[in-house]
Amino acid sequence: MSKAKTIVIGAGIIGAASAFELASLGADVLVMDNGHARATDASFGWINASFFENPEYYALRREGIAAYHRLQKRLDVPVNWTGGLCWEHSGVDFDVQYEGLKAVGYPCEILDRAAIEALEPDLGPVPERAIRFAAEGVAEPTTIAERLLAAAIKLGANVARGFQVKGFEERGGQIKGVRTQQGVFHADQVLVAAGTGTETLLSGLQIKLPMLHRPALVITTQRADLKLRHVLATDFGEVRQLPTGALMTPASIGHQGDSSEDLADHPEVAADKAMARLRALFPKAMLGLATSQLAHRPIPQDGFPAVGEVAPGLYAATMHSGITLGALMGELIGREMLHGVSNETARWLAPYRPSRFA
Repeated sequence: MSKAKTIVIGAGIIGAASAFELASLGADVLVMDNGHARATDASFGWINASFFENPEYYALRREGIAAYHRLQKRLDVPVNWTGGLCWEHSGVDFDVQYEGLKAVGYPCEILDRAAIEALEPDLGPVPERAIRFAAEGVAEPTTIAERLLAAAIKLGANVARGFQVKGFEERGGQIKGVRTQQGVFHADQVLVAAGTGTETLLSGLQIKLPMLHRPALVITTQRADLKLRHVLATDFGEVRQLPTGALMTPASIGHQGDSSEDLADHPEVAADKAMARLRALFPKAMLGLATSQLAHRPIPQDGFPAVGEVAPGLYAATMHSGITLGALMGELIGREMLHGVSNETARWLAPYRPSRFA
């Protein structure tokens, strides 16, 4: 019996995780990557379920965390379960956040100033209290995507880089491949996991998947002479430490809920402000700016993931929080594309079908 031929458009975290799962399930996989900047490469890399809009989305994010633990048993992927410390809010807002998380069963606890100082001795201003999220972690998104692709290749997948998909090959009302300047690539099924490019690709078939314009600037310092033990969500902004020792922070404060359609400041000004916040947070460290990276977050119009079949033979998957959800989406997309919708996949994906935008 011949293998199902599947083309995956996009080599970011969603495309790579899906390609790995499809290849693991026996599909003949071709990943096509146009070589342009990926949101994955500029991702902050925080795996969490502490920021959510409704109970269904909270449950999805919790399962996203669980899926990374499953993935780590199958593959060596760089995820560090640091836990998170949060003092983004204070006063009544802090209490509301904590009670909301406790109500849904999220593992969290309130720490006082002494406990925070003991856990994070390099902090300058130590808050009066913070919420610790024990289940959270940080991922190295680019490395994870490349390791997923490498694992898929070992299972027989191929990766074609630098190819720009211009449209789709249609036959008998079924998508049967993709069109590029170099020719047609045939397939039984196609997955569009092209991030912000998903809307444009689908529009050629008059399929609606409206996306928001949400740029993000992420700042990375030179190696910092300090040790950060958690990912931090502070009133100064979000901060994590990379394996290199560098610190990373989004230029916008409250990055998780940032709804700006453009950067608030010129990138150089934004970087200067971010560095000033980091120096205030870690006054004993000598911090120097290393890089600023701009990415456009793939966020469907209502803010929630869009995952599912959009036409016969054509599947789409795009979302913000692709890092938190990446391992889980790989599992679910692979199963649905090869075996169809099941009670288990529908349990997680039913609220997020792209058909809601039709």
